[in-house]
Amino acid sequence: METIEKMQNKTANRLTEKQIKRKVGEAWALLENPVYNEKQVFQSAELLYYNADKVKVLEESKKFEKGHFALFYFGTPDPNVIYLL
Repeated sequence: METIEKMQNKTANRLTEKQIKRKVGEAWALLENPVYNEKQVFQSAELLYYNADKVKVLEESKKFEKGHFALFYFGTPDPNVIYLL
């Protein structure tokens, strides 16, 4: 029963991409258990931490040792910067 309650709480904390973007604004976000659709487009995740300063988000990420995490930028990309993936 305890496992079921934990799983229900986990899904209750899950936010869609639009909800996270609305909450975070123009900032970096640390996400746990991101979900992608069949085209590998981000759908939802659990928001752990966000800040406009990427360094602060990276420092916060060091607190988590196990799990599936992602670092996303929800702001507008700079058109003068080339991004390598």
